[in-house]
This record gives sequence, structure tokens and C-alpha cells, in this order.
Amino acid sequence: MSEYFAVERPLLQPLPDEPFETGRLFSLRVDRFSQISVRTNRYSVPVRLIGRTVRAMLYASKLVVYDGQQEVARHERLIAKGKTRLDLDHYLEALVRKPGAFPGATALEQARPAGKFTPVHDAWWEAAKAAHGERDGTRALIEVLLMGRHVSHELLVAGLASALRAGALTPDAVALEARKAAEADEVAAPVVPAEPERTNVTLLTERRLAQLPPDARPLPSVAAYDQLLRVRQPADRRPPRPPERDAVTLKRHRGLTEQAATAAVDQACRMLRLPTIRAQFPELAEAAARDQMSYRGFLAELLMAECDDRARRRSERRINAAQFPREKSLRAFDFEANGNVDAAVIHTLATCEWVKKGLPLCWIGDSGTGKSHLLIALGTEAAMAGFRVRYTLATKLVNELVEAADEKVLTKTIARYGRVDLLCIDELGYMELDRRGAELLFQVLTEREEKNSVAIASNESFGGWTKTFTDPRLCAAIVDRLTFGGNIIETGTDSYRLASARAARAQSAASG
Repeated sequence: MSEYFAVERPLLQPLPDEPFETGRLFSLRVDRFSQISVRTNRYSVPVRLIGRTVRAMLYASKLVVYDGQQEVARHERLIAKGKTRLDLDHYLEALVRKPGAFPGATALEQARPAGKFTPVHDAWWEAAKAAHGERDGTRALIEVLLMGRHVSHELLVAGLASALRAGALTPDAVALEARKAAEADEVAAPVVPAEPERTNVTLLTERRLAQLPPDARPLPSVAAYDQLLRVRQPADRRPPRPPERDAVTLKRHRGLTEQAATAAVDQACRMLRLPTIRAQFPELAEAAARDQMSYRGFLAELLMAECDDRARRRSERRINAAQFPREKSLRAFDFEANGNVDAAVIHTLATCEWVKKGLPLCWIGDSGTGKSHLLIALGTEAAMAGFRVRYTLATKLVNELVEAADEKVLTKTIARYGRVDLLCIDELGYMELDRRGAELLFQVLTEREEKNSVAIASNESFGGWTKTFTDPRLCAAIVDRLTFGGNIIETGTDSYRLASARAARAQSAASG
């Protein structure tokens, strides 16, 4: 062997000055589980990198992950196929927000046999949960584990053990004990400075100090400074201490004048946000004194006034959120002018029981027969009853859905229309819809099927809807959803607006 090496040695090239990279580089995207897939195995990275692309260098026995030029993860390479290696430290930021997921975390299971989560951790965790509760105790442990990024594992375990013995179950206490352990290690193993080289040169100051006599003065004492303090009295001669009072006492304001009481009520209503009581208190107080109401009766009047006004404001907010184009009410509808509309049926619908059950409602009739009036009026009644209502035109809804699809926000838009309790779609059938718009409208109706109510108004009978929805199957599916278990009301063909215009013209001609 030596003879062959002697022959080969002159032919060998010198080693390069720069180290040769022996690993294989991968560019990988971090998935939603904060993991990357290398070959057939998966490795964890910090959760802040979810959705980003990182570089992974795979060596024979390790895997190093980089985010730009910064190393963010280092794992021992997995030899078997289809395995996963998770580092508990990579998930701590997510677990501190959701501590309930910590006990069953896979990363915790892998940290135990690796020695990163010791029995000391478990003991401190159990004590913390017993003292602070399951959620807060677990969150405290996670905060302790976050300290491991700045404190060595040995010092952190020592801090946990010391804090556990002292009954200190807070992260601050663990950090303090860990620092104490670090200081103890430094004292146990002090750094011995190197001895300076001896020289034959002697400084003049040292020579003079060596000739001074030893200091024989006694050590000073500060006991004499106690004379500056006040002379302390014996315990039995001290004056009695005044009785302690509760930290918080309720002060009762008695003897207030009428003007001061009114001002106090006004200020209290501002602090408690009771605007109705603040506005109506003087009037209600005078009425109570005049009618000789009891204290309970007067208080009930004030609270009922506040509740009624808040209910009114909530109804107004829901009506405004419905985006009705104009105000319409059932009281303003002339049932005598349209004999096709049964007043009893309409008032039954006004109870909104159909909205509570999620049933559909269809208004079918020619233009001017009161479809939109009744649609808006019943929508207003539903809003006043506490339901969320949204009014829209069929064409406007389709355009919004198409724009949402182009902007990649269709799911959010459909979900927004799916959340309201009652969706009122007016003027369905006036214009032909394109296939894409009809399909998107069908998605909205499917989202609400048998869950929330839909009320539509159309000037076409169901047989004429094939003009609006050109696909017969799609048209049949939409009609089937709008008629299943719902109410269908026909408003007829006689236009109320035309009749009113003719009556006004005849009256004008008669007077002229």
C-alpha cells in the first residue's frame, strides 16, 4: 500500500482554500402546518414563515434551513421514509395564543424523548395549572419555554426546579432563578486570571507603601447613628392606633338640593350611557311627583323608557342596513284598490314567522300592482322584529357577484349575502341574465336554501322565467328553490299607478 501511495502522491492536487459544499440545496415553500417536505420526510420551521419560501441544505446527517442568509432551523436528518420531525420551539408563538392545543401537540410528544421537555417541566406545569387554572397555567409554561431562546437548557431546568421548590409558579420567578443558577455556576468556577510576567522593576509607590507601619485602627461602627432616630417607646406605652377602615367605602350623598340632585343624575347618566333617562328624567320626575308614584314605579318608568328607546334605535339601524330605496309600510297600502291581495294573509306574513322558519316568499304580478311596496313593507317589518334584512335589485346583485368573482372575493360576497336573515330581491325577470350571472345568483340561493328566507318580486310568471334564465335546467333549479315550502302571492294585472293617474286626470277634467 505504501508503495502505491508513494507513486500516487506526486500526482495529487492540493486541497482548495475554500471549503467544498457537500450538501444538496432545496428551495421549498412552508405549508400551513409550518413544515417543509424534503425528499419523503417533513421538518418543522418557525410559524412566522408560513407561506414563505425558504432554502434547505440537506447533508448526510443534518438539515439546515435558511430564510435569506439567516439560519432558522436545524434538524437531525431522518433516514426512514415518511417521517416527521418537529421542534416544539417553532410552534410556541402560535401555542401562546391557543394554549389549549399545547397538551396534545405532536411537537410536545417528540420533545419528551429528546430530553427537551423534562419531568421538571411536567412538575412545574402541573403545579402552575393547579394554582392558575388549565389555560393560564399552560400559557405560563409556554412563556417559560420561550425563555429557552435566551437561556441555556440546563439553566432553565435549574430555574424551574428552584421555582418549584419555592412555590413560585410564574415565568418571572423562573427567569430569576435561572439567573441565580447562572451566577452560582460562575462563582463555582471562577475565571483565574493569568499571572503576569514577573519583572525585576519595582514601582516607587510600592516601595513607599512597604515601609509604612501596619494599620491598627479599629473597624468603624454605625451604631452611633441610631441616636439620630426618635426615641422609641415601649410597646405598652405607645398610643393606640386608629381603627383601620375599608379601602373602599360607599359614600351616600344625603341632603342634596333639587338642583344638585338633577346635576348628579345628569352626570351619572352620561357615565352609564343612558341618554334617554338623562333627557326624560326631569319630565318623568315631575309626573311621578304629580301622580304620587312609588319609588319602584318611578324607577320602572325610567328603565322602560330607556329600553323602548334603545329598541327603536336598533330597529332604525337594521332598517338603514337593509338599504331600502324608499320608505313603505303596510298601513300605507290600499287593500281596497287591489282585491287580489288578501289583507289577512299580509298581516299574517307581517308576524315574520316565515322568516324565522327560513321559508321563501314570491310576489308575482304586473307592474304597478304593489309588489315592491309589499316587499319593502314586509322587509321593514322583519327588520323591526329583530331580523337582519338586505334589499337589492336582481341586476345589481348579479353585477356585484360578477365583479366579486373577477376580484377573487366571490366567496366572501356570497357569505355576506348568506348571513342575513331575509334577502329581498326586486325586479327579477325584467332583464335577461347572462349564464355566468345566473349561475352566480344560483349560488347565492343555494347558500340560503332552507336556512334563511328569500323574498322576490317578479313581473313574469314562472313559465316566463326562461327569458331571464336561458338555461332551462338552471331556471328549473332556481324556481324549485324559491317555491319549496314558501308562499306565492299574485298581485294581479291591474296597475294601481295607472288607475290613480286616470282618476287624477278625470278629476282634473271635471274641475276644469
